Amino acid sequence: MAAMWSVIFYTVLAVAAFYFILLQPVLKEKKEQRKAVQQLKIGDEVITTGGLIGEVKDVVVPAEGPTEIILELAPGVRVRAVTDAIQRRLSTIEAAEEAPAGGNAGEVTGSRA
Repeated sequence: MAAMWSVIFYTVLAVAAFYFILLQPVLKEKKEQRKAVQQLKIGDEVITTGGLIGEVKDVVVPAEGPTEIILELAPGVRVRAVTDAIQRRLSTIEAAEEAPAGGNAGEVTGSRA
């Protein structure tokens, strides 16, 4: 009888450890990511799960289906993406305009041969 309770105790302990060590941080991160995507506004710069970086030009909320975001990858190049494809927000246009114009430290320049 004591062996049965021991097995039940260790099984419950293993499930609880799995939840708190592995599952809870992933669920928390996904919840924070979903909240950040819901707060996206026009002008935000985002990166997609595919590695594309673009500026949010429009947010389309259809009657049915997932919310779509129109991203501008380059001048005149716009793509549609679902909100699940947004990995994170990089910056906003307002924040970039308020930053001091102290040069092109982060800009990569060069020519292709």
